[in-house]
Amino acid sequence: MAKEAKVTIKNGSFNLTVDRSDLIEVSETPDGVVFNFKGNIQLHKNEQFMPSSTKQIIKNTADNFPGLNLIFELDNPNTPARVEAT
Repeated sequence: MAKEAKVTIKNGSFNLTVDRSDLIEVSETPDGVVFNFKGNIQLHKNEQFMPSSTKQIIKNTADNFPGLNLIFELDNPNTPARVEAT
């Protein structure tokens, strides 16, 4: 049986890992991004000077790659999102 894909969000010492199916969407905001999860749970990353391109990379990664592990390193401007095979 295949392992369930996961989403990991890292920011400094903060580290959250949930099932990929729990992530509903990622939305861009004027001051960062918002991760929306099942159960009406939201995780906001407020960073006033986050480049629009970084927000788009995070959102596009979340919108694609079903069945694969997603890793968001929100304090890494060079590689804010990665995809790993399960």
